[in-house]
Amino acid sequence: MSDSSAKNRPDPAENFRNLVTEWERGFDAMANKFMGTEEFSRSMNQLQDLQLSMQKRFNEAMAEQLSHFNIPSRDDILRLGEAVHALDKRVARVESMLVKKEKKKKKKKGNAGSESRSGPPRTKLPPSARRKEADDG
Repeated sequence: MSDSSAKNRPDPAENFRNLVTEWERGFDAMANKFMGTEEFSRSMNQLQDLQLSMQKRFNEAMAEQLSHFNIPSRDDILRLGEAVHALDKRVARVESMLVKKEKKKKKKKGNAGSESRSGPPRTKLPPSARRKEADDG
């Protein structure tokens, strides 16, 4: 008997799901009706324009305050970053040119023989070699 009475009782969770579903449908219908109007579009555009103008004014005021305190602004930091990036590129080009030059120099040395010293040839003998020549001669 208790089994048949449990089947006849309504499920509270099912009732709640139905209530939420109906509420969502009603709210969606109302929101679509309200947001689909020209007035809503106009007011959203005005609100966005107001927000952008306030942000611009705030940024200008902040830059002015930072300049009074002798602190770089965001734009100053960005310009500095771009300058450092350009310098890094230039240094990298110079380094690659130096590496190429060094490779060419080593290649030339390899072709010239096993001479390990660069510069003009040595013609003067060290003192020990001069003594040896004098003793032999």
